[in-house]
Amino acid sequence: MKLLRALLVATIAATVLIASQASNAAGNETYADYSRITERSAGQFWAGGSVAGQWSWRTDSPDHYSISWDSAHPEARERFLRSADKSWLLLDGWSGNGTDYRQRVTSESQGNASCSSMHPLRSDSGRQHYVQWNIPTTAYCLEATGTITEASSGKVVNFRHRQLWSSPHPCSNAYMQGKTCIAQHEAWWDDNGHPMQMTLDRVNYLAKGVGMAFKVQQTYPNTWSADLRQAWTY
Repeated sequence: MKLLRALLVATIAATVLIASQASNAAGNETYADYSRITERSAGQFWAGGSVAGQWSWRTDSPDHYSISWDSAHPEARERFLRSADKSWLLLDGWSGNGTDYRQRVTSESQGNASCSSMHPLRSDSGRQHYVQWNIPTTAYCLEATGTITEASSGKVVNFRHRQLWSSPHPCSNAYMQGKTCIAQHEAWWDDNGHPMQMTLDRVNYLAKGVGMAFKVQQTYPNTWSADLRQAWTY
């Protein structure tokens, strides 16, 4: 447990350091430039010399997008939409296991790179403020709590989600060099079959013009990493 705490502290410290190195180009770039959300884009990431996963974006309707993380089950998708003022990308929920999961927040707040000076965010029909559409020049922190409802059973799970988004910075992975990334350090807590507890802590890197999962560094529930090996449009 002491080693785990040390890994978590090191991961947070590294992410905050990256976040403090703001790019002068930031502010003129968007989340779409890094995620490729508005394109029919896909990518495959590898870990330990073998395929670890594959993602693919599609546009379902204007300003409504979904992503699959499992090529064997493309019907399982996370759903996102632009806010009415276009300044945020909102998370609506996802589908999988033959049913739908609706995610709604009960409280949200935003703060600085240290996750301090937090202030409330106004509700947008209960959907989670996932990421700012225009990339800011400084890092920012998001906290959300709420519920996930399983359509097939009515089961409700409580969750907490913390995200620290960095500003653009140079990055490379095992297969691609000389890119520019934004990083998302996220931690997740829920009470799905157990008392409320942390179930995930990881850092995801998104590379400009390349896409999602450029590099993944997970520290909880186990230590794991992966690198994007190829990306394409379809």
